[in-house]
Amino acid sequence: MVLVLESDDTLREAIVGAIEVAVATISARTGREALRLIEESAPSIVLLNVQIRDMDGVEFLRQVRQRLPDTKVIVTSDSGDYQLVRQVIELGIGDFLEKPYEIGDLYNSLDNSVRGISARLDDRTLAARYHEKCRLRRRTLLVAS
Repeated sequence: MVLVLESDDTLREAIVGAIEVAVATISARTGREALRLIEESAPSIVLLNVQIRDMDGVEFLRQVRQRLPDTKVIVTSDSGDYQLVRQVIELGIGDFLEKPYEIGDLYNSLDNSVRGISARLDDRTLAARYHEKCRLRRRTLLVAS
């Protein structure tokens, strides 16, 4: 079972709609709601948008680690704050996806999590992902103009 924690209602519904055809999915819009669902359902994967409205996302991840240490966590963020990224990596995550991400990237992360494969998350990998996103954004802007 996958728990999707996303504060944005439209995005959360889109994510759930995209993955629930393949795997049982529950969702929450707040950290407190998600912690309650974790206690009730013990999901094997948590898809966490680290920008949570009602609590600190890093603290939420710490609580997940304390309650369900073997649960795979995929963190998403719309922030390029690498201090934040380093904090969540140190707490143990399976992957990090910077928004906006492609649905194929999410599917790959979920598939790897199911198979027990963690992404190689180091400064070099994260920098390469960031530069690729910047390149794609520039290309999109050039095509649009």
